[in-house]
Amino acid sequence: MKDFTERILALLADGKQLDRRAMADLLDLRGAQRKHLTRELSQMTKAHILEQRRGMYCLNRDRRTVEGIFKRTEREYGFVSVAGRDDVFIPAQYVGSAMDGDKVQLEVRTSSHDRRSFGVIVEIMDRARSHIVGILRTSGQQGALVIPQDRYAGPPVRIDAGNDCQDGDLVEVLIEEYAQQGHAAQGKIVERLGRFGDPQTDVVSVLRSKKIPDVFSTETLAAVATVPVQVAESDLAGRTDLRQLQLVTIDGETARDFDDAVFVDKQHDGSYRLWVCIADVAHYVPLRGAIDLDARERGTSVYFPGFVVPMLPEALSNGICSLNPGVDRLVMAAELTISGEGKTLTSTFYPAVMNSCARLTYAQVADFLDGGDREAVPAGSRKSLQQMAELAQILMQMRYARGSLNLDLPEVEIRVDDSGRPLELVKVERTVAHHVIEELMLAANEAVAHYLNVQEWPFLYRIHGEPDDAKLEELQQLAASCGHGLVLGKNLHQSLQKLLTDVADQPEGRLISEQLLRSLQQAVYTPHNEGHFGLAAEEYCHFTSPIRRYPDLLIHRVLKQALTGAAKSIAPGVSLLETLGSECSSRERRAMEAERDLADLRRCQLMEDRVGETFTGVISSVAEFGFFVELDEVLVEGLVHVRNLTGDYYHYDPSTLALTGERSRQQFRVGMPLEVKLERVDTARRRIDFSPLTVPEKIKGGGRKKRAEVPNKQKSQSSRRRKSKFH
Repeated sequence: MKDFTERILALLADGKQLDRRAMADLLDLRGAQRKHLTRELSQMTKAHILEQRRGMYCLNRDRRTVEGIFKRTEREYGFVSVAGRDDVFIPAQYVGSAMDGDKVQLEVRTSSHDRRSFGVIVEIMDRARSHIVGILRTSGQQGALVIPQDRYAGPPVRIDAGNDCQDGDLVEVLIEEYAQQGHAAQGKIVERLGRFGDPQTDVVSVLRSKKIPDVFSTETLAAVATVPVQVAESDLAGRTDLRQLQLVTIDGETARDFDDAVFVDKQHDGSYRLWVCIADVAHYVPLRGAIDLDARERGTSVYFPGFVVPMLPEALSNGICSLNPGVDRLVMAAELTISGEGKTLTSTFYPAVMNSCARLTYAQVADFLDGGDREAVPAGSRKSLQQMAELAQILMQMRYARGSLNLDLPEVEIRVDDSGRPLELVKVERTVAHHVIEELMLAANEAVAHYLNVQEWPFLYRIHGEPDDAKLEELQQLAASCGHGLVLGKNLHQSLQKLLTDVADQPEGRLISEQLLRSLQQAVYTPHNEGHFGLAAEEYCHFTSPIRRYPDLLIHRVLKQALTGAAKSIAPGVSLLETLGSECSSRERRAMEAERDLADLRRCQLMEDRVGETFTGVISSVAEFGFFVELDEVLVEGLVHVRNLTGDYYHYDPSTLALTGERSRQQFRVGMPLEVKLERVDTARRRIDFSPLTVPEKIKGGGRKKRAEVPNKQKSQSSRRRKSKFH
């Protein structure tokens, strides 16, 4: 289905006026599609793109401009997020001097060629950046320039020659004059951060570029100095004593902050009694105190290869709040009784004190559950671990039965030396132990959300909207090109599940799963419950990681108030929760972008010494300007630009996700294996460029194309983030 916004704009072009029924008939819409049209018309009217008079809709001629936030891409074009409607595409020639994050005013137009809508930026309302971080280049015809580290920031900034920095230095620049038509931005260097390529400087540059604080305030440091190093007897008043329970933590090898511990006891009737104990961070972090304000500003911990920027000071995150083995710790406990079919029968929540009997790793638990080394696991925990695995399998089957999507994609770890310099990329296989912890955490999160919802307490839900129609079409096209069907309609969950099941053991499975992941909306925090599409959950929140996520800390505070019977009037109002939800969602995205940026840099650094070498890979995506190839051996991705496809002129066909030669009919399509040569590595821009060495066979008439061998897709997320990709 084409995007409703574009089709509506095309219908109403040239001053036409139509009512909703006439538009639905002209667009040949039926059933749920007509309801979608009604919602889209309402959104476009609220956004002042349309106006409605006596049931008739027309383009808003009195106000041809709308406002939104500009998001730039590497290819110079961008998109503007406008409240109440889909993002507006901004072609490169209409971006003007807008930089990533600017609030802009734009005029929405309709192409006379294909009737698609696009935007023209007519005014910069508010600049998002006064500073940039980049690499100083003093050689060249244009004089001294600073190339932004953030690949989306925009073109280089011109710098006066009078400074003490050298070519290749990483610097912070104050923008004195923003770019104008035909003239580069002007700025001055305010700080030298170090030499580009130094591992520590790389981290600092990413943090500065993304405006992520890496130093705690003096007020926070003073408050931390008063935090106890062990649990006091006075802290135990009103808490349930769980110290005799054989609770364990299960984390990655390098984890230092342990915020969850678990124990399972199977009952005689076949049900399971589950304890999920979560560090009681709220006990040590008072609302609106210095530590809380710094934590809110950070929003989340940021995980880089070999380095963490924590949300909380180390005395809390690795100390008194961390559920270290053999020491008393304060927790908020979720005690659930779950049936043999995975239904939560009872749930209770209470403050408690616990003492972890062991710090276990995923590898240890997976080995034990697979019949390996029993001695690596405490004798008192072995039965519980086996029952955890049973329960996790039941919970997983229950989730799949209701429509939850299984997007269990492999991850890649970037291993570094003590200085932070990258050494190698290693594929991380998710084990049964990862699944056990994930399922138990999901169960606790859902139970807390259900309890607070029933009690009618306002709180931040974690919601996940339905997939984008246009992106689902692309997924459908990709699946069809690989020989698989996808029915888009009422039973979308079941259709997507069937597709994932069909491709699970196929070479193209990873590729299709990646495309499905891209079609899903990003999960966000909001006080308005809209459900969680990816998990097929009616109510969901984040409760299990208050050491590293601010929304979880907020949930703990609300849960404590609800358990004490406090008046709901003391809870944060909807307006404040909307602000907090927006902040937390934005800071989560900021952290993810920073993690991805540094991971991309480390990959480029690993490839710098391999220019000229040849590799085998597979085409992972195709666009008008070329296609991306994912290498088999080293698990990195790079671009084959159309300029490197010599001897023909290539056209992009979105229906087949392919580039096709005009004369030769030579085709490059998604999923095609290819041999390439590494031509160039641009660490500043995080770009890897390839040229093709082997040319695939020309298009032949008839028959389905042979499926390509597709390797596992790389991921740079830390294994510390134990969650579904949309969770």
